Amino acid sequence: MNRWLLALALAITLTAWITLAQAQQYGALEAYQYIVKLSRLGANVSSLVDELNRAIYLESQGYGANASLIIGNVIEKATSELPGAEEAHLLIMIGDYASLAMAVMVIAIIYAKRRELVGGLWLRVRGSNRVRGGGPGKSRTFLFNAEVLSVVLALVIVLVTFVAAQSFVGANTQPFTAIAILGPSGKIGGYPSTVLVGQPINLYIYAYNHMGVPTWLVVRLYVTNNTSLEPPLNATPIAMYQRVLLNNESWLIPITITLNSTGTYRLIGELWMYSPSNLTLTYTGNYVQLWINATQVMPTG
Repeated sequence: MNRWLLALALAITLTAWITLAQAQQYGALEAYQYIVKLSRLGANVSSLVDELNRAIYLESQGYGANASLIIGNVIEKATSELPGAEEAHLLIMIGDYASLAMAVMVIAIIYAKRRELVGGLWLRVRGSNRVRGGGPGKSRTFLFNAEVLSVVLALVIVLVTFVAAQSFVGANTQPFTAIAILGPSGKIGGYPSTVLVGQPINLYIYAYNHMGVPTWLVVRLYVTNNTSLEPPLNATPIAMYQRVLLNNESWLIPITITLNSTGTYRLIGELWMYSPSNLTLTYTGNYVQLWINATQVMPTG
């Protein structure tokens, strides 16, 4: 009877723990969603990202209660900043549209009054000259040809419209993420190709975010002696690292692994992310791998 009660208590505790973990994950994703929204509105979210990363770290270390408090504070701060960010973004858009409308209006007026403006300029520059008759009535200069001026003004209008459209679309037209393996010095090169069994291997994983908004990246690390498997691997990673990176921010992760038997191994790092659009954990398609040959320890003496 006592065994059944103990098993029931363990089951209830496990269920409660899983429920709490799921609630914390949902809360962290909700905070992440608010951060992404604020970033798209042009707000500075650096401090909020730092706080969320601290909560993610505490959660990974088993301090769920502390992580929940931080996540709650992040959500509260983000929701309080959201109305002001939306208003500021709206004002900026109105100002951009007004500037564009003003520029088009000025160009249109110049185009409509081109004859008067060109004539006035001509009188100022050449008004004291005498007119000579007897010649054909052809334009003496390319600059003051009305048709040429019309074409130039049309090109200016197209150019202004194109520049304005580019500013609204944004500079980040090709979002991407990247991952790399760096050597023991934290730079490209110096990778170990052969090591002794049990010898620590110190390397770095480099990740980079260029998604245009803060992005929650997840690195899954694997060691396998299977030479044919292609990522993403359907296996349990030996380690997993996660962090929210600001746009154009990089992340350097120190890692240490050991190989416990001889053979040829592949160290594989997969890059995943929580999509800023739908918050689902998505494989980015980016991975890196390093081939390492482990040899037996040579006997001494």
